[in-house]
Amino acid sequence: MMKLIDFLREDYTAERSALEHHFLEDQNVDRYLQGHSDLVDRLVKALAEPFLDLEDFCVLATAGYGRREQFPQSDVDLLVVHEVTEDRRVERVVGSFLQGLWDSRLRLGHQVWSVQELGELNLESYEFVLALLNARILTGNEKLGRAAMSEILPRFVEEHRFELIDRVVNGAKDRHEEFGNTIYQLEPDLKEAPGGLRDYLVATWLLRLESKPEFLPFGHSEILEAHQFMKKLRILLHLETGNIDNRLTHRLQEKVATHVVHSGAGTQAGVEALMKEYFLNARVIARYCDSVLTALLPAEGANAITRAELPPIGSVSQVLDIVAVARRENRTLDDGVRRAIEEALPLISSNLKCSELKEPLRALLTPQAGLYSSLSVMYELGILELLFPEFGSIKARVIRDFYHKYTVDEHTLIAIKSIEDLVVNDETADGRFVSILEDTVVPFYVTLALLLHDVGKGRGGKHTVESARMAVRALRRFRFKPEEINTISFLIRNHLEMSAVVFRRDLEDDEVIERFANLVEDPEKLRLLTLLTYADIKAVAPGTLNDWKKDLLWQLYLASYRKLTLEIGEARIEEEDIEERLLAGLETDLNPAAFESFLEGFPVRYLRSTRPKEIYEHYRMATSLENVNAVETRLLKRKTHYELCIITPDRSRIFAKIVGLLSYFGMNILKGYGFANHQQILIDFFQFSDPQDVFRHRVEKKRFQNLLREALEDRISVKAMLDRKEQSILFRKTTTPGFSPTVYFEDEHSDRYTIMEIIAPDAPGLLYRISKQIAELDCDIDLAFISTEGEKAVDVFYLRHKGGKLPPELKLNLSEQIVGALS
Repeated sequence: MMKLIDFLREDYTAERSALEHHFLEDQNVDRYLQGHSDLVDRLVKALAEPFLDLEDFCVLATAGYGRREQFPQSDVDLLVVHEVTEDRRVERVVGSFLQGLWDSRLRLGHQVWSVQELGELNLESYEFVLALLNARILTGNEKLGRAAMSEILPRFVEEHRFELIDRVVNGAKDRHEEFGNTIYQLEPDLKEAPGGLRDYLVATWLLRLESKPEFLPFGHSEILEAHQFMKKLRILLHLETGNIDNRLTHRLQEKVATHVVHSGAGTQAGVEALMKEYFLNARVIARYCDSVLTALLPAEGANAITRAELPPIGSVSQVLDIVAVARRENRTLDDGVRRAIEEALPLISSNLKCSELKEPLRALLTPQAGLYSSLSVMYELGILELLFPEFGSIKARVIRDFYHKYTVDEHTLIAIKSIEDLVVNDETADGRFVSILEDTVVPFYVTLALLLHDVGKGRGGKHTVESARMAVRALRRFRFKPEEINTISFLIRNHLEMSAVVFRRDLEDDEVIERFANLVEDPEKLRLLTLLTYADIKAVAPGTLNDWKKDLLWQLYLASYRKLTLEIGEARIEEEDIEERLLAGLETDLNPAAFESFLEGFPVRYLRSTRPKEIYEHYRMATSLENVNAVETRLLKRKTHYELCIITPDRSRIFAKIVGLLSYFGMNILKGYGFANHQQILIDFFQFSDPQDVFRHRVEKKRFQNLLREALEDRISVKAMLDRKEQSILFRKTTTPGFSPTVYFEDEHSDRYTIMEIIAPDAPGLLYRISKQIAELDCDIDLAFISTEGEKAVDVFYLRHKGGKLPPELKLNLSEQIVGALS
């Protein structure tokens, strides 16, 4: 018997290998899936004959195998039906049959039921019932198979039709919820994610359980093409991995793209083209599934505007009116209305006069409840692209930066939704930004600027400049006034400037605030740019705009607003004035002369940005230092992050040791800066978040402070600790397809520092390795901003060398050392 199994396995393996080879050449999806199903059929039948009494048993193919869609690594789903009353005989006979299949290296998903048991089906087995909808008889007593498929199953479905529909619908909703109710996944699951193969199945199941809907949102051929594309990707994925994982990871996107995209495309362009095609097809399947769900759930579409309510459609103005009514009355458009608009697009296009649509456009885009839904409907129906052909250039466009979760077009619409949320002012809205929106004179400028702010992406050069150029052309079509065009193009051209200042510049530096205030020029443009920045960051991915980032954005807004209004003409506060006030308020137990000596050498930024009470506390901590290796620490929990203050005599590589230890404990470092006085007393500050909530355990917090003291006193090696952690299987990180680290220097932004910006793949201990190289070349870190954008780290350092800026040869050397350490 083993010889037979070996022969069958070798034959199956050879035939399957040939089938895979042909598929990689011609990518004929149906021929592969049906051919693979036929191979499995042959193997199952060959092994059933010697093991099963085919008069008492029947073997059926179910689920995907039953549909003749046997993917390379999917389970072979079998149902063995019998009418044997002796359990031991069933176990012996079926067990031998299944063992033969396992020995043949098939991945089985099997069920064994008697005819009597099938007659007692219940809704707890509803997924099994769905699998039987596509069952087909393979071998054995066909009478048993027909009893299951033609008598028992139809009777059960008829009796429980509505309960089955309810289970399928709720299962789809729960599954969509697990994926955040969006097709936009950085690493999509081709089977389970919204818009994936499971959604197609849900629609086909529901159509079999109920009558076909009158109208589907896409032509039948488009749905089939989208389904074929998803099946092709899944075949390629299985062939590439050799396992059943259906997740198209970043690494696998690169590999699959070589089979889907023409060979002339580079890795980056190839993956972006692959994912654009994926999202376009996922949209088709998701909308198909949603359409079927709506058609079978009358309550979902009960409040829809119907075709009977409307006159013949022939202009954009009519469509804008329909969309406005739907928004005001919180109604949807039924499929008949959608079809009428899509069919009328050629007529609408021929009648289009943009010069007459400025005011209707203003009414549409003014921030209000329902704006996102209105724009989404217009986009689905082709109206948005008709008005703004520029928007079509970013349709399903993927920017592969491991940071943005959404395609560029969806990111744009979600950004506008963030402004809508401020209008609705629900419990999740931040009241500070609500107040900015309420004070804005023409909030319509924000939504129009957001609509066009990224249309230049993917066209080469700086996308901000290209987007602004394209926006000007679009606004002129609608006859906007020159001053309106100037404001909106200013917002688009500078839509990254505020976030660059917030996350990469020192907000305590008066020169930084003054330079930014000079850029925006007046309070109204400041309000508009703040709102645009808020929405743009919030739409990158869920959780990107956290409380800490909102606080920084608000801080820059307030400082710039004061600079533009209250502080006009005011002189800068001098160092002597601050010291006099500190001495005047000195607490009675502190020595004035010693305190004044302590202040000598600290920069004005420290004195200006630190509250007097904290400066007095720092002095107390400094006086507690007992020897040259002494360390004083203070760790405080704020609302959004932790603050660590360290006071110690200045010594080498302090910054590297601190960030290394924070990395060891899994902290996400946000900002670090330090000051030194003439007594060589160093005060270092770090702000960091605790994503794994490690410090909720007091023992871990205490352990960190003890290890920190030991590290700064050179009693332990931080490098050795990080090396051990990285080698541990518990902390190994799946690597994202990387990119080469880049280092930029800037001398123009500050009179005192050289600003260094590093962009590199994020990795444990990254900041430690960077700061170690900085210290080895005798450079001082006065300030560091640490930002992680998805899988990309963007770190900015304010550096000095021997009290001044870095000379050219040192910058070159430092760049080479850092790139070498990170590569």
